Amino acid sequence: MKNIGFGILWFLVFFVGTTFLGGLIVGMIAGGNDPANAVAAGRAFGENYGKGIFLMSLVIAVAGSFFSWLPGTRFQTT
Repeated sequence: MKNIGFGILWFLVFFVGTTFLGGLIVGMIAGGNDPANAVAAGRAFGENYGKGIFLMSLVIAVAGSFFSWLPGTRFQTT
């Protein structure tokens, strides 16, 4: 049960972090002169790459939890 909880947590970290970082970089590049361009570029990034980021985050979190690669998902022998 603990692995499932940490898997969900890692999925959220990967998804939100990657989406935020990608939108931030694209927005900073496009919005150098006009903030309205930054908003449009951030939305376009989310629309174009959001599904791929979602799926890759899900795959990484599930595989990392299943194989105990991610912190918090390791089996502990007591």
